[in-house]
Amino acid sequence: MDIKKLPAGEPAPSDRDCIRIQELEDGRFQLNGSVLFGCGDADSDESVSLVGGDPYQTYDDAESAGLAWANDHCAEVLYVARSDGKAPLPDVI
Repeated sequence: MDIKKLPAGEPAPSDRDCIRIQELEDGRFQLNGSVLFGCGDADSDESVSLVGGDPYQTYDDAESAGLAWANDHCAEVLYVARSDGKAPLPDVI
């Protein structure tokens, strides 16, 4: 997998495989991503998303989890986007 880390605040191209890591107000990190799942049969590509979940304690933990997730979904080129600034904590229902 070819990994392209973007500068903080620069968004990944909307039509490319990517993970996005957002720092939260409490210092933890939220991971989201989307890839075109193309393992095996090239005629059956489908978009797969990773949204929300429990925040990670460190940026490195979030990035490692995102890279592993993208690798499991056969991403060939993956953009890694990082937030510039902190986001409010998500509402818990």
